[in-house]
Amino acid sequence: MKALLLATALASAGAGAPKAMNDIQVVGSHNSFKSQIPAAVMAKLRETEPRLADGLDYYHLPLARQLDAGVRQLEIDIFADPDGGRYANPKGEALARAAGERTGFDRAAMLRPGFKVFHIPDVDYISGCVTLVRCLREVDGWSQSHPDHLPIMITINAADTPSERPGITSPLPLDNAALLDSLDGEIRSVLRGNRLITPDEVRGKAASLREAVRTRGWPTLNAARGRIFVLLDVRPQVSDAYRAGHPSLAGRAMFGWYPDEQPESAIQIVQDPIVDGERITRWVREGFIVRTRTDANTVEARRHDLAKAKAAMASGAQAVSTDYYPGAPDPLHLSFQVTLPEKAMARCSPVRVPVGCKLRP
Repeated sequence: MKALLLATALASAGAGAPKAMNDIQVVGSHNSFKSQIPAAVMAKLRETEPRLADGLDYYHLPLARQLDAGVRQLEIDIFADPDGGRYANPKGEALARAAGERTGFDRAAMLRPGFKVFHIPDVDYISGCVTLVRCLREVDGWSQSHPDHLPIMITINAADTPSERPGITSPLPLDNAALLDSLDGEIRSVLRGNRLITPDEVRGKAASLREAVRTRGWPTLNAARGRIFVLLDVRPQVSDAYRAGHPSLAGRAMFGWYPDEQPESAIQIVQDPIVDGERITRWVREGFIVRTRTDANTVEARRHDLAKAKAAMASGAQAVSTDYYPGAPDPLHLSFQVTLPEKAMARCSPVRVPVGCKLRP
């Protein structure tokens, strides 16, 4: 059965050339919006939650500079704020100001309605692009200036349940049709017309999105160049609300993360490619797009451990996400870096087009 799946995948992909947008592998970034935590906040974290402090001690270049470096998968954390002002007075900012720090926190933007972008309320609250619309505009502007780029995958993550930490502002739950429609609206307000690769385009006339990616396949790589697609990474209740009334995500702006047997399934997220490498490879062969991680919470970077990175690359996952792409800030002075073999940031899929392949960046 495995041999048959591989033969089918190679026949559809075409040995020697990446024909479809899922026939490539790229380096991505995790929490791509993240800015450096103010010194006073980090000092307090090291005193009260040292393990959390260690895990948060990284940050990123602005999105456009990451794209300049070859990153082609970005992750943006969102928080619903339909009335504005919910996150305008973070406790961490008060701590930083009391210590005399100027953080660049954009309170004016936080007072306006719309989806906000940061990592943890009150703690890791500084972002390189404080609103979703700003983040998307930065990516879209770069994209239009580089119209032949490989497709950019944006993962939108929402931690929309209350924190267990006392005193942390609780997010609004996203299992709400009006909020999810508003989220789609913000995305379409920036990524207009043909800029966005949508579930409708991929599904075409197939019975379901899942059937489309497993049989007809994804758009060609040439058709996907210069364009962007978005994945909603949320808890199951929110995913269910997002597809309610939208079978196979009809009319939706984003793909979702659903179990692989469900009709809306097209993209999978896997946190540990060492544990789940075989499952990733099976999904990639079957036509799914997979995003996985090469490192997390600075653990691998502190050990200079590339085992997870090598497993991610070998699995064939189309997006391998890291905090340590070339040029990434290095606050811990670790000199740890993740690229594909031969320092590449993109290559042909080692699973779908395994031999004699050349990829135009």
